[in-house]
Amino acid sequence: MKGVILILLCMLVASCRMRPVSSGLEETLSQAGSNRDELFRVLAHYEKEGDSLKLRAAQFLLENMAGKAYATGRVVDEYCAFMDSVFRTGHKSEEELPSIYEQYEKQARYLKEEPVLALDARTLTADYLIRNIDEAFAVWDRPWNRHLSFNEFCEWILPYRVSGEVPEEWRALYRERFEPLLQSDSIRTARQACTVINNELIKYSICIPEKSVLPVTLPAHLLMNIKFGLCGDYANLAMFAMRAAGIPVGIEIVPFWGRGNGRHTFNVVYDSDSTFHDFSGAEQNPDEHLIRFRHEMPKVYRETFGKQPSSLAMQCGDEDIPDFFKNPCLEDVTGNYPFIEARDITVPVEGHSDRKFAYLCVYHPTQWIPVAWGRRQGDSVRFQNVCPNIVYHPALYADGKLQLTGHPFLLDTLGYVNVLAPQADTVNCVLSTLYKDAPKLIKLLPSFVGGKIQGANRPDFSDAVTYYTFTEQPTFKYTTVDCRNTKPCKYLRYLSSDCGTGNMADLEFYAEGSDVPLKGKVIGHYKPSLQFFDSGAEAMFDSNPITFFHTADTLSWGGLELEKPTAVSRIRFIIRSENNGIRKGSEYELFYMDKDKWVSLGRQIATEDDRLEYKGVPKNALFRWIDHTKDNSKRIFIIENKKEVWY
Repeated sequence: MKGVILILLCMLVASCRMRPVSSGLEETLSQAGSNRDELFRVLAHYEKEGDSLKLRAAQFLLENMAGKAYATGRVVDEYCAFMDSVFRTGHKSEEELPSIYEQYEKQARYLKEEPVLALDARTLTADYLIRNIDEAFAVWDRPWNRHLSFNEFCEWILPYRVSGEVPEEWRALYRERFEPLLQSDSIRTARQACTVINNELIKYSICIPEKSVLPVTLPAHLLMNIKFGLCGDYANLAMFAMRAAGIPVGIEIVPFWGRGNGRHTFNVVYDSDSTFHDFSGAEQNPDEHLIRFRHEMPKVYRETFGKQPSSLAMQCGDEDIPDFFKNPCLEDVTGNYPFIEARDITVPVEGHSDRKFAYLCVYHPTQWIPVAWGRRQGDSVRFQNVCPNIVYHPALYADGKLQLTGHPFLLDTLGYVNVLAPQADTVNCVLSTLYKDAPKLIKLLPSFVGGKIQGANRPDFSDAVTYYTFTEQPTFKYTTVDCRNTKPCKYLRYLSSDCGTGNMADLEFYAEGSDVPLKGKVIGHYKPSLQFFDSGAEAMFDSNPITFFHTADTLSWGGLELEKPTAVSRIRFIIRSENNGIRKGSEYELFYMDKDKWVSLGRQIATEDDRLEYKGVPKNALFRWIDHTKDNSKRIFIIENKKEVWY
């Protein structure tokens, strides 16, 4: 078969006066099967027209088409039809997403079927590719893309797809919708044009679930009505909208967060002065996005259509490498963002002297994820453009798996490698949390100042006595307050401040000498939350720190009507949080890392909230928890001054 292909190629070279056949084109044709004639027809079309530039563009697409594919089949069609129907029914909130996905899982007939992988080379028609090329060239005359060389045009405007979606006729659809926004003569640069269209996309509903039921890339026509989706969906939306108008926009990724779980996808615009500017499609404009995560991204890669000679996949030869790096269309662009303060570092590696490449990994609760690679030089390896303030672990790849080598280390902002090797010296530590709370919750803390916890004997609280006033920002831990005012009261409440909207998770009132919280009828005066379901005042009295009281207004309140007036001797509360504290009655296990393995410091059952003491904890080690009650583990940490510092 390969010989037949070469004969056909040679005939095409002779008849079309093409340049010598590339290995990329040969690889594509070897995958095309019976679709080879369609691909040949694209080349013949432009040869016949005598358009050498479009012929070169066609060659670029075909040379880089090998291996590109999309998911199809009944399971994909059914899922996309469901998402289309949901997207057409109006705004969706984050709280609605679980029920939407649950609805899909209940009614799906083909969910258990495996998607079918369809190769571009086997399925794309000549007419489709020709229309894509012609439409891409039609917009390569705009003020905001005149700086593009031909090779840059091929990468930034020409590709018929943006990710792994089913190929569609998307250019005319998106150009008709978005190009009219660019009529102003004042729009001259790519960044300006990008901002205009992204401002329109920002009007879209942006709601990001933790995960998708079916991990397939949504097609272009669905994204026109998107109501929720992963960050990659919004990045693809921006790509379709902007490339259709000739704006040079691409996709970049953080392969895995350095201080959190998951990966990230976002956009980049190639501006008219040949500079690159990150942005988040439908969310944030150029230079407003990545700066928020500057010490959380270990590496940044651009996903390209063409193969990158600098990629590990193109340099590794016969050496087996991790799956992520097998993609030849990855370009390391970490150095494009000076605010990341990336450093070049050299670290030692041990073992497997036959391995030419080594890796830096970041932590995931179930494994270490490779995010950077370097070429070995004896017993050390140099890694370029590595983000600081992140914990890494060196590794080699052998026998089809990652093998950790040496100790983990913390790279500081000065570029110093702080090796986390456990010492013989130990300390006793009282630990309180399983992980830090999210920044979005930290932003709520100032709104508690001015809030009050009160008692009264009139239902309108006109005779209120104040047990506690929030004079400073609270913590995310359980807080106990002794009450000085012992006047018996029938009505008890939490009153939000003039800028607070509830956000109280648990509120307990105790009578003198009792360890059982007072019970009563839940009362309140508030506008129900438009953002969170089941977040009425009842949430404060369900003994569940995950649920919380939330309102649509300020100075709102929720509380209890007791059976009879009762003197309150103490109050215990916890504000809205991610419930990352040590919880009484739960079983935990603390581990530290010794080179390539986790060593247990033993299991304990907590006897109180937010406190668990461990003795004989080695200094200078890397730690992690396992919560055996919930059967989960979150992030790693070090201990400084007997307190957790999270990474």
